[in-house]
Amino acid sequence: VKSVCSELLDSNKIPIMAGGEHSITKSAADAFPENTGLLSFDAHLDLRDEFLGERLSHATFMRRVSEKLGSDHIMEVGIRAFSRPELDFARKSGVTMITPQDLRETGISKTAQRIRGFLSGFSQSYVTVDIDVLDPAFAPGVGNPEPDGISTDELLTLIDASMQKNTVGFDLVEVSPQLDSGQTAAVGVKVIFEAIAALSTRSNKT
Repeated sequence: VKSVCSELLDSNKIPIMAGGEHSITKSAADAFPENTGLLSFDAHLDLRDEFLGERLSHATFMRRVSEKLGSDHIMEVGIRAFSRPELDFARKSGVTMITPQDLRETGISKTAQRIRGFLSGFSQSYVTVDIDVLDPAFAPGVGNPEPDGISTDELLTLIDASMQKNTVGFDLVEVSPQLDSGQTAAVGVKVIFEAIAALSTRSNKT
């Protein structure tokens, strides 16, 4: 993943990837320079230092990304499931978190503005979507569903806000076909389509 992303970036192209489990984002991040901001839509913080004896997995990849880019380069949106050590690490190290409750209290427009402001602070930005950021009513075909998520409409609005001139990559992960009737896959395709559509009007890359 790293080598392919590096090749695409060198060719002034934007890698668009579909997973698979979320650790592919770590490999993509390895291809980007240090002044890259990472925006993650996810139900989970994924900041464990280890999970089941492994230092790199879907539950630890963001911790590894923080070691590469810096925790203050990370914003996580839709968060509603985490361990106490993960939450403590996020707060102490400077990870920016927006929960579904935060979004409802602040409103979609101000949340979108906050995302744009965060991403504008970096020379480049990368956006990753774990489909379980959505409430299971909208995306049931995931391995680790979490109630009280955001809606498809909210996600699409925030995806549109996050696609900027400095966006250098995008991925969507954690759709589980064996657990899905087709609904989650259809939503995932829609998210990717809307991301590409937004990028096509704003980015100077291809």
